[in-house]
Amino acid sequence: MSTTNPKDEQEKYTRDQIMDAATGNVPRHKDIDEAENGSMVNDMKDLKRLGEEMDQMDTVTEDKEKGLENDPKQ
Repeated sequence: MSTTNPKDEQEKYTRDQIMDAATGNVPRHKDIDEAENGSMVNDMKDLKRLGEEMDQMDTVTEDKEKGLENDPKQ
């Protein structure tokens, strides 16, 4: 279990994403005319990247242990 506050972890994650975007360290997306609407991924490279991101995500139980709650129903 991490000794970091969950809110601090979330802020760090957000800052890291902003820095990656600012430096251009983001996956290249297909042109809008080539993209498949309704699909989470457009190719195998995208699928692998999404899988790696999902592997790093905490489970609902792990989130609850950190004091985090799911988003409200939308």
